[in-house]
Amino acid sequence: MKIETITEMDRGLAYAEACFETFRVINGEIFNWPAHAARLRRGLDAFGLTVSDAQTERMHAACLQAAAGTDALVRLTVSGGDASWGLFTPADAISARIQVMPYHADAVLPVLKVMEWSSPPIHRMAKFTADYASTLRVLRGERHALFVHQQQLVSAATANVMIFRHGQWWTPALTAGVLPGVIRQHLITSGVVREGVCPARWLDDCDALALTASSFFVRPVAGIRREQRSCDLVDLSAGLKQSLYGMPGVPKDLLDA
Repeated sequence: MKIETITEMDRGLAYAEACFETFRVINGEIFNWPAHAARLRRGLDAFGLTVSDAQTERMHAACLQAAAGTDALVRLTVSGGDASWGLFTPADAISARIQVMPYHADAVLPVLKVMEWSSPPIHRMAKFTADYASTLRVLRGERHALFVHQQQLVSAATANVMIFRHGQWWTPALTAGVLPGVIRQHLITSGVVREGVCPARWLDDCDALALTASSFFVRPVAGIRREQRSCDLVDLSAGLKQSLYGMPGVPKDLLDA
């Protein structure tokens, strides 16, 4: 346990006044950085925190510099900054922190446990740090979850979900609880995936599931666990990966992953 006495505290820790973006930096490139930057600024705007174009470019450059190497996972967190006591005591300047680690793909494909999100999921226009506290309380240590609310699919814990049935990939529409993911939006814009209401009963006759996130891009799901039942799924994710293949910031071995 670490114990310290302080006179100032970062407002991201004190009041969850913070947003973040997670992405890969591959050979000095980030897939669709403008989409990440726009989502980050939307979230900060909701707090009344303004980030200029010049500051955004500085953060972009700092992420590239910090992730020097061939393939790194980066989390960029921007908060209200250090301030003294008080909810309405603003900091002198907002803070940006960059966390970097080498990227290593999980060797085993996930089997998702279907979990009910009992309370109404909140609207998620950006990656607000505070939202993930609610997610952790629902998960209670379960790493691989597929959230359902009122008999509709929502998302995985930290990824968007794609469901394949009757020859078509679908993803839940941007209702409460569904984050507008950067990879998700690319797949929709490319015409590979359709968005719409995805009933939980689709899990009974789907052929495949996949997860999408800017850390691993597309990851097939090996199976589903529900109550006392479980089922295995096949990997049909090649079509999803193909729409990303060869684009800047996308790993060259994506089709082999």
